[in-house]
Amino acid sequence: MGLYKYSMAEDEGVKTAKAQQHDMNCSYKDLSQVFAAIRGKRIADARKVLDETISMKKAIRYHKFATKIGHRSELGGKKGRYPKKECKIAMALIENAVANAVQKGMDESALYIKHAASYKQNVLKRYRNYFVGSRTLGYGKQAIWSNYVTCWAEMVLGERQGEASSADKKAKAREKAPKAKEREPAPKQEKKAEPSEKKPAAAAKAADAVKKE
Repeated sequence: MGLYKYSMAEDEGVKTAKAQQHDMNCSYKDLSQVFAAIRGKRIADARKVLDETISMKKAIRYHKFATKIGHRSELGGKKGRYPKKECKIAMALIENAVANAVQKGMDESALYIKHAASYKQNVLKRYRNYFVGSRTLGYGKQAIWSNYVTCWAEMVLGERQGEASSADKKAKAREKAPKAKEREPAPKQEKKAEPSEKKPAAAAKAADAVKKE
């Protein structure tokens, strides 16, 4: 058991592996969005998401805390960022939890992130020993006051047997999808010549001559 209690309730008879880290110098808001992006994924898929973000290939989508955040083309126009520090912390937490799972005898290939959450821990007041004004900062400049906020995070891994990764599921779905049947061209029906109702001009003239007589 770590310094803090885990917020997730444990099921009896179900094996889980836990890991937590506290007193971290990072944003708990950014870390919560990183956890939201990898929660429920297998370990290999989660590592891939974090590696792509660290290498600036794909951003993490922000569902919350997204004020004044830019829209990303790789997210389909959704808001996102590249929180490298938080991704590295999440990667270290995954490695710690995986090591605990292996120590318990769990199957590493079947592990997935069952629970992951981050919280605000301490708010430490910042003090200044000097007066901050125009003489110190420069004309027209204003000091920004911000406290030092620490973060703590927790992660729980579980085993998921008999389920393939997301890439395997997509491949199987494509194979099972029924192929569109090629439509055979319909046989052309020959139009029957309709009998003309109009009488020939010669027959009409003969009939008129008979009537006059």
